[in-house]
Amino acid sequence: MNQAIVHAADIKDVTVALRVCNQAAAVEACLASLVAQSIGTDRLEVIAVDDGSTDDSGSLLARAAHQYPGLLRVGQVPRGLSTASARNWALSQAGGRYVIFLDAADRLAPDGLERMLAAGDANEADIVLGKLESSGRHTVATSMFRKNQTHTDIYASRAYWSLTPDKLFRASLLQRRGLAFPTDMPFGEEQAFTAAAYIGADNISVVGDRTCLVKGPSQTPSAALPDRVALVSRMLALVSSQLPEGPRRDRLHARHLEVELGKATAAALLTAEDPAGRERTLWSASEVLRSQVSPGALALLPRMLAVRYALLARGRVAEAATMAAFEADKDRPGVRKTVEGGRVFTTLPFFRDPQVGLEDELFDITGDMTVSHQLQGVGWDGPMLLLDGYAFFEQLSTKDRATRVVMRERTSGAEEGFSVTARRDDTLVNSKGNTRAMGRFSTRINLAQTSSGWPVPPGVWDFHLAVSFEGVTQEVRLGGHRADDLDTTARQPVVVAPAPGTQGMELVATPYYTTSGGLSVEISQRTPLPDRG
Repeated sequence: MNQAIVHAADIKDVTVALRVCNQAAAVEACLASLVAQSIGTDRLEVIAVDDGSTDDSGSLLARAAHQYPGLLRVGQVPRGLSTASARNWALSQAGGRYVIFLDAADRLAPDGLERMLAAGDANEADIVLGKLESSGRHTVATSMFRKNQTHTDIYASRAYWSLTPDKLFRASLLQRRGLAFPTDMPFGEEQAFTAAAYIGADNISVVGDRTCLVKGPSQTPSAALPDRVALVSRMLALVSSQLPEGPRRDRLHARHLEVELGKATAAALLTAEDPAGRERTLWSASEVLRSQVSPGALALLPRMLAVRYALLARGRVAEAATMAAFEADKDRPGVRKTVEGGRVFTTLPFFRDPQVGLEDELFDITGDMTVSHQLQGVGWDGPMLLLDGYAFFEQLSTKDRATRVVMRERTSGAEEGFSVTARRDDTLVNSKGNTRAMGRFSTRINLAQTSSGWPVPPGVWDFHLAVSFEGVTQEVRLGGHRADDLDTTARQPVVVAPAPGTQGMELVATPYYTTSGGLSVEISQRTPLPDRG
């Protein structure tokens, strides 16, 4: 990166590192989108690199450099070098506070840089992702752009699922981490660069409310299946070198296992072409799975993929091919669930097959069970707190009910549990329209007499719902989802009982909702108020 001494007034806000390779038909439109940026050309510099073009790209860039002398500088790298070399040359010339890497087929929205730059400066972000849109039939990653995010990271968002370098990178981050595109990779160098930047970033912002960049089709040729597996191995090793063992490393590993390795192994298992390449792919994949992948990363994958990988790691290629075909079959019947001992298992092929011997844990989907719930009524009858609403598992029936309300004191962790009464409601259904008729509940919580026989002691008590059907239990915060017409206005304290052991004092309960929406009650002591009757 450019280390020349400059005055603060001379520093541009953004350097656009633009790679051009045989894209004469696209380069003028790309440059026009840069000239039209709403931040103005005085805050922008463009470092364009002719990456060994054999068409008119070079002459078009030269002409544009004369047309925009204060905006555009042009360089060239010899034909035959890697894409990484072109990007690294542009990076070495960059003088902006932020750097973004584009290809000539890309187009920036008129205010794209302005909105990304504003997010970076306002949030002190090291990396800013601007919402992408495809310019044609090719796909672009979109899951990370569902909303604006001011402060996030790759462990709390989907940012890591976008590993292209078309983002604003703070120049000080790249300098601090000594980052450059690796030149020894036949492809995938963008992934390595972006992943390393993500891991080193202190804060990441996402501009997701409006398109910032329209992406053109990738120029990267389709890689052979064994090379795709090699890229996965390289990326797993990179992440492992940057992060210690644990959930954060597992999350990033899971992305490469699901996206790149999943596609490569499925293609190898489902095709009869190139038997030698197929064999190399599957052998390399099994080695990666055995030597580089932790159980924690596998646990984050879809169960079908985890089962396929377990078969591959054991050398059971025929069974793995059966599993891949099952995954690819869009007309397959629904997969049954088996519920045992409070756990839920998906009965995929090879579940409890004695000839294969896969562990039950591979089929365990208990953690994927989701609860739909809503608090719909809160009232008082003396010291009795009256609650009603509904709660059920989306994926399980409402038979064998054992749901309870749990009060938990915020500081001590002390708990009190209360049973609920189920009430039949045939209109209650899950998101797919399946009946959950016994999912409605009501309960009367006597704050004056707990399981010990004494009133609930002073403290802040949070309310939870231990939702339990078919022997499976999951706890949710009560009140986080509530009916629109539920009255949430502040309430006067409710007298619970005389304060035990403190003469002349009484316990009162003050209900309220936390900032995240949860129902809580503060139990406190006070001198009884005068009787105004």
